[in-house]
Amino acid sequence: QKRHGLDADGGVGKRTRFQLNIPVRERINQIKLAMERWRWMPETLGDHYVMVNIAGFELRRVRGAKIEETMRVVVGKPYHQTPVFSKAMEYVEINPYWNIPRSIAVNEELAKLKANPVALAAKGIEALRDNKPIPVTAINWAPYSKANFPFRLRQKPGPQNALGRVKFMFPNRFNVYMHDTPARSLFGQTTRAFSHGCIRLARPIDFAEQILAAVPNWDRARIDAILATGERTVVSLKQPVQVHLTYSTAWQDVDGEVNFRTDIYRRDAKLASTLFGKAYPY
Repeated sequence: QKRHGLDADGGVGKRTRFQLNIPVRERINQIKLAMERWRWMPETLGDHYVMVNIAGFELRRVRGAKIEETMRVVVGKPYHQTPVFSKAMEYVEINPYWNIPRSIAVNEELAKLKANPVALAAKGIEALRDNKPIPVTAINWAPYSKANFPFRLRQKPGPQNALGRVKFMFPNRFNVYMHDTPARSLFGQTTRAFSHGCIRLARPIDFAEQILAAVPNWDRARIDAILATGERTVVSLKQPVQVHLTYSTAWQDVDGEVNFRTDIYRRDAKLASTLFGKAYPY
């Protein structure tokens, strides 16, 4: 059950029975799909790199071919899929603002602003126009719509901030990054596809300590001190760390056992059609 991303409860429930009944030939094909995706990876991953397996809901930090950290992550929902790409992490932001993407602002937050702007103000949401912050309670939201929305929205640093206390930036065209989250209970679930596309980390402060270890004078004590101030602080990395966002539903673990996962985004289905000339059966 653990090797298949299921609750390891020892009971043969519906999901466990489904996995047991998948034929060996289909598992072999699943491994072939994973091997095909490995061909798409950069030839050199980097001496110190971070790899996130979206389908496995897991982060690994590797240095010199040794896994130094593994961590549970939350990834994008099936309709807000986390993309696959490789980029360099350039800086860490402590006590970040959440700059709310326009799509979320107009599709989700605008209705809330019209109904109860006081509630959003209590969560630290503010509007910006010409880069000048404006309290959301000072704006009459009735005239505005998706087609007529001249503001940017952001959430100030604080305990309710959607990004939590720290975020890790590897600039990319998808505007995807890794960050903390106040929704801690989600990490207890085996299937963790709940975000709008970014990657949420189970132990972000530990991760910040590891990433900033190479930056002079940035130890855990200083990180904790900056967190306590609530002030936004950006720390540039002297040596950027490569980040690889991958999607693999089959892999060999460090103990030699093969793991399988569900094709949450139906990407195996599309690849199987191309490689094997037939639909993926699961």
